[in-house]
Amino acid sequence: MAKTHRGLAIIFSDSTHGRIHAGLNLACASAAMGRPVQIFFHGEAVTALDPHRKWKGDDTFASAGLPSICDMVKTALELGIPMTACTTGLHLCGLTANQLPGGVEAAGMVAFLADAKDCEIVFV
Repeated sequence: MAKTHRGLAIIFSDSTHGRIHAGLNLACASAAMGRPVQIFFHGEAVTALDPHRKWKGDDTFASAGLPSICDMVKTALELGIPMTACTTGLHLCGLTANQLPGGVEAAGMVAFLADAKDCEIVFV
C-alpha cells in the first residue's frame, strides 16, 4: 500500500536570509519527494518575493555553491508549490500584488489556514 503524505504548510514570519533560505529548502525538498507543500509569507517576509531585493547572504551562499533566495523562489514555483503573500504584509512593505512573481497570490492568513486545514504547519 502506498503511503500518503500529509501536506506541509510553511508560514514565513521572518525576513532574515538564513530563515528564508532554510524554509525554501525545506519546501523544495519536501515537494521533490512528492509531499504536497504550500507557503505563506507573512508580514515583512513578503520581501522574499521581491525579485529586485538584493540579499546580503546570497554572496556567502553562492561561494558555497548554494542557490540565491530568488533562485529558490523560482525553483519552488517550478515545483508547483502554491505561494501566498500576506495582503497586510504587502502594505507593510510597500509592495503590490502586481510586483509578485507569476504564480504567487495575495491573500490573508484566514484564507491560507482554510486551505491548509489538514496540513502539518511549520512556522519559520
